[in-house]
Amino acid sequence: MLLCAFLLGATWPILAALPGVPTRILAGDAYVVTQGSGAYSINESLVESLKNHTANPWVEIVSPEILSLGTVRGEPVVARAADPAAFLSLERGAWVQAATVGDRTAVAGEGLVRRLGLVVGDDVTVVGSSVPRIAFVRIVGIYRTATPANDELLVDFAIGRLLSGLSGTGFHSIRIRTTDPTALLDFLRGFGASVHVTGPDMPRVDIASDPPTDERISNLILRTGVGGTPRDYLASAVAEATNSVGVIAYGIAVLLSILVAFGIHAVQARAFADRVPAVGVLRAIGAGNRWMRRRLLAESLPLAAGAAILGAGLGSLAETSLQPNASLIIFGHEVLVSFDLATFALVVLAVVTISIFSGLVLLRKAMAARPVESIRETLAVVSPQSLEAILRG
Repeated sequence: MLLCAFLLGATWPILAALPGVPTRILAGDAYVVTQGSGAYSINESLVESLKNHTANPWVEIVSPEILSLGTVRGEPVVARAADPAAFLSLERGAWVQAATVGDRTAVAGEGLVRRLGLVVGDDVTVVGSSVPRIAFVRIVGIYRTATPANDELLVDFAIGRLLSGLSGTGFHSIRIRTTDPTALLDFLRGFGASVHVTGPDMPRVDIASDPPTDERISNLILRTGVGGTPRDYLASAVAEATNSVGVIAYGIAVLLSILVAFGIHAVQARAFADRVPAVGVLRAIGAGNRWMRRRLLAESLPLAAGAAILGAGLGSLAETSLQPNASLIIFGHEVLVSFDLATFALVVLAVVTISIFSGLVLLRKAMAARPVESIRETLAVVSPQSLEAILRG
């Protein structure tokens, strides 16, 4: 049981963290504005209007950004075009080696530096995957964040537009830190922007826009090349990526749960087999079914809870000790796993529940037999052999 709890404690936290990676890359802890289905409005005009409101208390940080998926030295990388000051403020990051992003320069996250073996002064080739583009940049600085952005390459807007094929005044998204989300929504409605807005504790809001296009239609367009990509494909793509990763992660979690359930039941069945005669004796002297169940719970619950807590704790410690040398990379980002009390409690609850249910099933099977059958022991009678027969064998 300890080993089963260790397995769940080491795997469930990282599986629970997987579905949040796509949304975390796009938005983080800020409110994010992406293009809607109407007229194009995620551009410099909207950015400047938002920045003009920074004197008001409801606007703190405005960060227009361009995202580009590509490769560097054969490894997947997200190249993000953004202003370093606003970007690091949103991500609560800090400089390891300070620099200013300029023409054909880039700054790299500490995680990316470690993964690819980069150093300041390296010239790297960034190959875009959205469109067939190649950019050559020099690493001039290194930053550090406690978020998935620690694995990204920060470039200037010219390089970002080159790699993504975006228009000369456009952006993929605008991240905003605000103390009054309602004021932000009112501003966007007054501006006439066609956008989708999401943020902490706020469901998606569609302003002058239809809901995002069904991702199946978008996939059909991308596979066949027939039709045009929807304007709000970014919102649809992030939702699709989140759902896809979630299905895989939760599917693996369920599979592991089934394997753990079979393992716990097999161990308990072997241990319970030696106690079947004791069940028969207790029933023979008048113990009822309800009393037997209470006795089982009183004996097994503390052991199951102790093994679950110890195993889940050891699993979490093992997972933490393996990072970052054995980390999981998805969409070019390391999946960050921290101690989550809710996930830890879920692991303990799952192991205890499986253990109790397995014990009750075994007890019910034992009580289905007559007490005399449970007590009777069959001894195998072995006929004595002569010394000659033993030597010949």
